[in-house]
Amino acid sequence: MEITQTRQRPRRPIFTESRRRRLIIIEALKIDDSPKKTELALRYCVHYHAGQFRKGNREPYHTHPIAVAGLLARYGYNDTVTQCIAYLHDTIEDSPLRMNELTDAFGYEISNGVYILSRNKGKIISGKKLSDADYKVRLGFARNKIKRVKIADMIVNTRDLEILNPTGIERKINDSETFYIPMGREICPVMVSELEMNIARYKGKFLLKQNAN
Repeated sequence: MEITQTRQRPRRPIFTESRRRRLIIIEALKIDDSPKKTELALRYCVHYHAGQFRKGNREPYHTHPIAVAGLLARYGYNDTVTQCIAYLHDTIEDSPLRMNELTDAFGYEISNGVYILSRNKGKIISGKKLSDADYKVRLGFARNKIKRVKIADMIVNTRDLEILNPTGIERKINDSETFYIPMGREICPVMVSELEMNIARYKGKFLLKQNAN
């Protein structure tokens, strides 16, 4: 008796859209192509900050991390890790992007840098927002590349202090003078001089206004 066997077609894997997107990204980055990775970080920045605007001046939010990355590059900090962290530094805190996708696309070193700079990613799984003191302690133990991104972030944020409310202005000045400027003098003394100038410029304007009144 002749037995005929029917060959079953192999099942096609079922991918969710997010899983499919991650696989495409992983394939694209199998070759360590640094310019491609930096370009991808910029694309993530623009995509995940779409529809968001900066407080005060209402500019598209992605202009802020782009300015941070540009500032770092101007001072010679244009390596792939630094630039990617700069473009992505607010994506976890301010967008639906999740850590696992960020790690899949960019690797641990970059995703960990973004994690350290994200105040809503604390010591517990629930994602409780870190206090200002806890955030500074964590940043104090970070790698210099991550610290420089934060200092560049502060420089960009203090260029237009006037758009903030009085409480926000006072906090930025105090944080700069007591924490970020001393830290910057150790790891990026030339770049941090811009932060010192921003604070001095605002104080000068404030004194002029007071004298005028």
